[in-house]
Amino acid sequence: MVKRANLSDENVVVDIITESFRNNPSVISSVKNDAKLDTRIKELARYAFRTAISRNGVLLSSNNTGVAICYQFNIKKNSFLDYWNQIRLVCKAIGISKVFTLLKREKYINKIRPKEGNYLYFWFFGVKESYRGSEAAKELKTAIFKASEDNQLPIYLETSVEQNKIVYQRFGFKIYHSWHRKDHTLWFMKRDPNFTNSI
Repeated sequence: MVKRANLSDENVVVDIITESFRNNPSVISSVKNDAKLDTRIKELARYAFRTAISRNGVLLSSNNTGVAICYQFNIKKNSFLDYWNQIRLVCKAIGISKVFTLLKREKYINKIRPKEGNYLYFWFFGVKESYRGSEAAKELKTAIFKASEDNQLPIYLETSVEQNKIVYQRFGFKIYHSWHRKDHTLWFMKRDPNFTNSI
């Protein structure tokens, strides 16, 4: 059974996110690309965990090999701790030279996302490489779709990984905007709460 992660799960969750982030063009373009790239990706994964855990939005599969970050977008305003984590992210992962570019990116994304924020934001989904194809992914998918249906909230996400985009489309997500950047495309996707399929 899927469980809500807590602070004691941080290292497990961060390791799974880090493994998936290594192959994500959007992530690679966001962090400082130097000899410490792997460490910087891990810091970004830690930031994702700490941001989502305060919103009760980190899900772990029953065997602790899969993670999903998904939470109601308007459930909590940024706190002092959120701003502190952002400062830490800049210092340890992004680097000062990329801050302006990243702020422009976030401004554009926020302009495209729904303004009211009354939806589930699906930030991350990943399973340890050696466990892909196991029940972990199915458990997490079922839990997220059930939360969407029970609360009658659509799910929104962005992805820059084409393979992920194709998988999401199979499960009912539709592209509502595409942002063609210099080194990758970012797809904005939405899934309605009452969508059903047989997959």
